[in-house]
Amino acid sequence: MSKILKFNKISMIALASAVTILGGGIMSVTSLAGVANTKQNVVMAEDALTLPGAGMGNVIDGYVGATSGSSVEYLSTTALGASLGDGINEYYDANGSTIGKLIIYNGEGTADVYDKIKGNERIENGETVAKVVGHMYAGDVATLVREQGSWYQIISDSVNGYVKKDGFVRGIEAEGMDGSTYISAAFANSSDVYLYEDPWDYSTVLCVLPDGVRYTLVEDGDEFSKISVPGVGEGWVYNDDMTFSVVRRYAALVSAEIDATNRINDGVTAAEDIENGKAEEAASYERRSINIAPAAPDSEDVAALRAAIAAYAQQFVGVLPYVWGSSDLSYGADCSGFTSAIYRAYGIEISRSSDAQSWGGTSVSIDDIRPGDIVAYPGHVALYIGDGTVVHESVPGTTASYASMYMMPIINIARYIN
Repeated sequence: MSKILKFNKISMIALASAVTILGGGIMSVTSLAGVANTKQNVVMAEDALTLPGAGMGNVIDGYVGATSGSSVEYLSTTALGASLGDGINEYYDANGSTIGKLIIYNGEGTADVYDKIKGNERIENGETVAKVVGHMYAGDVATLVREQGSWYQIISDSVNGYVKKDGFVRGIEAEGMDGSTYISAAFANSSDVYLYEDPWDYSTVLCVLPDGVRYTLVEDGDEFSKISVPGVGEGWVYNDDMTFSVVRRYAALVSAEIDATNRINDGVTAAEDIENGKAEEAASYERRSINIAPAAPDSEDVAALRAAIAAYAQQFVGVLPYVWGSSDLSYGADCSGFTSAIYRAYGIEISRSSDAQSWGGTSVSIDDIRPGDIVAYPGHVALYIGDGTVVHESVPGTTASYASMYMMPIINIARYIN
């Protein structure tokens, strides 16, 4: 499993080039072939090189190839000294000559990138002499190739065009923002990765994630991590289904954004089909359970025992952590460990595994469910407490909690209290 690279200021970021300081503060750049991923500009911590005597910063971050076929081959964002002023954060060509400066978008909303300009006033008036080919968002970086009136000509990854100067920073100010120009990103390893509403297997599927799209990491977990998906929102993914990296923030091609949006929308439709299938599956299980003859009414003693077990289980809500493989009510428990321990406290011994608990005891109709019964789901069990509610241990990192008994497809109601 590939995990997140966490470092200070993204550990000052890593290198894809070796840099030599020459007289007068000029840098020559030597390529380290194969270090950087030219498509995604992924920089790994183990590639970092420390630059001795580099002035204000000790680490250069380098990228090979901002745009395929362009003259931009290397980017340095180390400040060599405050006296250089706007000379810092410069782009270099293969010969080490400065061809542009790093600029960062720090404005409100989105900066449109146009393919050409024939006159500023024509674009400002909304005429169609130039079309929008890309978008830049806060924290995105670009190479400033040249200034033209109130416009910058820029290159940013695969986006090449013109932007209004408003909202862009450069020089010392850009150096101060350098750490914000990286993002912890997630990439789906295949085209059938599920985005879940909650961090467990049988949670609602929000989207079937397309590969080739960059998602933003929101929260790093041991088994599941939370990501943000454009147009869908936040959800959880299996770490094993994803690759996590720290990447530079660049402009996005309009065509790439449209393609990603269409593919994500297709993923949402696929997720709806999956959820509809779950509902049909749940309905089939419910129909099968309804055919079971109702059990006799509980005696007063059995009813009191059921109420006591339901009340006892609720004492652990928000307190007892999920611990896989454990059934210790003073330490932690997993789903079946929790239910078996609750029963054991009242002298009822049942199997320890969720599969055995699901099909042990007596199967009863959903319409006949009573407090203390075990609600069985695919790979999971919970204790029914009444009013359509269960108490359960769900996933690592959480504590015992309440949930609707219909949180997943129900495969059986198992009764052990008679």
